[in-house]
This record gives sequence, C-alpha cells and structure tokens, in this order.
Amino acid sequence: MTHDDAGPSPAGRGRRPPFPAPSLAGPRRPAAIAGAVAAGVAAAVFGTALHAHLLFVGGAALPVGALAALLLAGSLFLLCGLWARNVMMTAVAGAVAYGMVALLSTSSSTLILTGSSTVAPGTALAGNLWLFGVLVVTLAAVVRGVAVLRPRKRR
Repeated sequence: MTHDDAGPSPAGRGRRPPFPAPSLAGPRRPAAIAGAVAAGVAAAVFGTALHAHLLFVGGAALPVGALAALLLAGSLFLLCGLWARNVMMTAVAGAVAYGMVALLSTSSSTLILTGSSTVAPGTALAGNLWLFGVLVVTLAAVVRGVAVLRPRKRR
C-alpha cells in the first residue's frame, strides 16, 4: 500500500503519523518577555494580598500567608521560565516582582509592614519574609530552572 489516511509513507518505512510532531522550541522572545512581566506582576499583586495572613497558635503569630505567597511566587517564576524554555525569563519575572514589591513597601499608604514592631510582631515578620523572600525564591527558581532545562547526556 503506497498511500494511507495520513499520506504517502516516506520511502516505504511504515506509516506516517497523522499529526506533526510538536515543536520543542519555546515561544518567541516578545511573548516570553510579556509572559515574564505578567508573571512578575501577578506574583507581586497576589503575594502582597496574601502575605499578611497569620495563623495564631497559642500566643504566637505564624506567617503562613507569607510562606504561601512565596510558594506562589516561586511557582509562577519557575513556570514562566519552563514555558519559555529560557531560565532568563525566570529571572525577569522575579526581578519584576521584586521591583513591584519594593515599590509597594515604600508607598505612603504602606501595604507591607517591614522593620520591627512591638505592636504587631507577626505582621512585621510576615512583611519582612515577603519583601526579602522574593529575592531568595527567585534565586531558587533560577537554580531549579537551570537543573530542569539542562540538556541531558545521551548514553
């Protein structure tokens, strides 16, 4: 049989697949940059909204919101870099998020309480974790992205 439902077989080597193989290349550079900026903005906005949630155990306030916000941010950064198949997009998303969080923390109507506070120590801890944790999470996401996107050696 020289023809089948997927077209002629190349040089009689069996049946041709009905669908073309997916491309392993990532999105084009403008789309990747736009995705990184969007991921950074989303991480900054949603993380800032989430970071102040506290869990009170006994008399101690545990900053579970800040930890959840950092997990969300790191996941978005890594997802962005893996989608673009470029670890630099992970760093771009982290830089955008860090810049936005830094700007939000210096505004006159402060959304992020930093420093130390005797009145609200749990909230100050959550603010510091969120503000400085974005940098740590960005670096961790970049390292993880490098490990995942590294070409594998063939045996």
